[in-house]
Amino acid sequence: MKQLVIGTAGHIDHGKTALIKALTGIDCDRLKEEKERGITIELGFAYYRFGEDIFVGIVDVPGHERFVRHMVAGAWGIDMVLFVVAGDESVMPQTREHLDICELLGIKRGIIAITKKDLVDDDMVELVTEEIKELVKGGFLEDAPIIPVSSTTGENIDLLREQIKRNATEIAERSREGIFRLPVDRVFTIKGFGTIVTGTCISGNIRAGEEAEVYPFGKRARIRTVQAYHEDVREAGAGQRVALNLQGIEKQEIERGAIIGRPETLLLTSRIDATLRYLKLPFKPIKNNTILRFHIATAQVEARLILLDRDVIEPGDEAFVQFAFFEPTVVLPGDRYIMRGSYAIQTLGGGTVLDIAPGRHKRLSDDLERIYLLLQQGSLRQKAEYHIEKGGYKGVSRDYLAMLLGVGRDVVEGIVADPASSRWMKTVGKTLVRAERFLAYKKLLKTLLDEFHAKNPLKIGISREELRTRLPDAEPHIFQAALEDVVGEGVAEIEKDRVKLKSTTQKPDQSRVETEILGILDKRGLTPPSTAEIVEELRIKEEHVKDIFGKLVYEGKVVRVKGDMYFSRTHIEALKKTVKEYLSLKKEMSPADVKAVLGLSRKYMIPLLEYLDEIKLTIRVGDKRVLRTGS
Repeated sequence: MKQLVIGTAGHIDHGKTALIKALTGIDCDRLKEEKERGITIELGFAYYRFGEDIFVGIVDVPGHERFVRHMVAGAWGIDMVLFVVAGDESVMPQTREHLDICELLGIKRGIIAITKKDLVDDDMVELVTEEIKELVKGGFLEDAPIIPVSSTTGENIDLLREQIKRNATEIAERSREGIFRLPVDRVFTIKGFGTIVTGTCISGNIRAGEEAEVYPFGKRARIRTVQAYHEDVREAGAGQRVALNLQGIEKQEIERGAIIGRPETLLLTSRIDATLRYLKLPFKPIKNNTILRFHIATAQVEARLILLDRDVIEPGDEAFVQFAFFEPTVVLPGDRYIMRGSYAIQTLGGGTVLDIAPGRHKRLSDDLERIYLLLQQGSLRQKAEYHIEKGGYKGVSRDYLAMLLGVGRDVVEGIVADPASSRWMKTVGKTLVRAERFLAYKKLLKTLLDEFHAKNPLKIGISREELRTRLPDAEPHIFQAALEDVVGEGVAEIEKDRVKLKSTTQKPDQSRVETEILGILDKRGLTPPSTAEIVEELRIKEEHVKDIFGKLVYEGKVVRVKGDMYFSRTHIEALKKTVKEYLSLKKEMSPADVKAVLGLSRKYMIPLLEYLDEIKLTIRVGDKRVLRTGS
């Protein structure tokens, strides 16, 4: 059965709620205040079944100017509008504003009903019809059928039903593929069931038993039951009025404007790129950085308007803009929004979301037109390429790309699997990187290695972590993949935790200096010279001596005990053996014993004793050393 959602629109007291009751038998005014005042304040809901083929949900919106926010919430996501004009009043202010909102939301189909026919004569009906035609000329309702009806007498109600059915037959049902989103328009509790949320499902599908997330609040809940039009169903999706019974969350933790979705499938954003159409009405130009009200789905948030290609926007103009939100908001590319004044209650314009995670564009730059055209008219592959390029050396994950494109993960997998994608995209685990970026990253890695060896000819190589931090910011697995490629190409090699160019070989004079230093250390035993003394003796630069000591320590030929005090590994091993044998026999050793056994002054004795403690051979007890247990 095809399922669609219709929304009403029109000025206050033009008979929208009475018309729905005449069509369906359902009174949408449920609040006591609505009954007493005779006006619709909150959204109302009804439904009608056309045989076994078509099921139509109906959203009744308020007509009063104070409740335009509710009207936008109700009209967002509908498939067709039932546009209502009263025969005794004709076109009024909210008639025009509601028509503008429907146009801006991209609604394509509708029917116009002239209500209260029983209160006027045929001449008045004809006059109202002409005024309506003038109003809708050039818009999406220009060719819409106009049907005069009376909700009181029932005149032409059957005719209106037939027209609704005819339109519904011609409208394509919404796809239930893609990212599930249910903008919340009502939250309440039922005793014994707990928290209930309702809304018009605008994309995807959901089943009972699944986990859901309440955006932007970050709360999670289990879906206990799913209803569509008051009936329990196993699954509900796009094009239906849906109620979800949520377990594990309280009513006060949700409010109108929230979005129910699956966990980690929607993005909270504080900035978007968008198109903007400023209505051609007697408004003033809007300046860059103006604060406005941004309406999307059932949410309203204050936002700063950033005009990218101009300083002001005139009534009737369209532009490429950014919105910087005062609070994080959930949107997807392709979503329609309404823009209203921050203080004056007036719809100013609206447009379409293009990018939900843009950078801060340079205003008035030459590249803006290219970006605007790509985001508006580019193919899905071109947009994917653009978003991956924005990710720089970090790239983007497949799940994140799905959010940026506003599609399901399966669509992204299709892009990745396309053989043509390998020409411009590099896959690294779950991350997608522009192939050119990955090659540039590898080139930088090689350049850093070249520069490191040029500046440090005597060092064995650079540590992995130091190399990674010197490169542009990227995920560790991107660095690892690039490093493995460079090693695989025979350019570099890895020894322990150090990376070096494979072509780097030890220079003859370096080898000679290493041999001379080792000879000096072997000769001096446990009383080695300082670095300064070696520099003076060998007449080479101090930094070169330190580099060689670093290399010899790394290779295990030399032991650094303290500061610039280096010992031959052979003599340190002999010291350890001597101390261990002495303590095994005597049980303890004082500094005087060390001096007597080894003949060392305090300059060398104290650092060596502390070194033996550090390597856990000995432990200090008072001023004496004993063998550590297990040594």
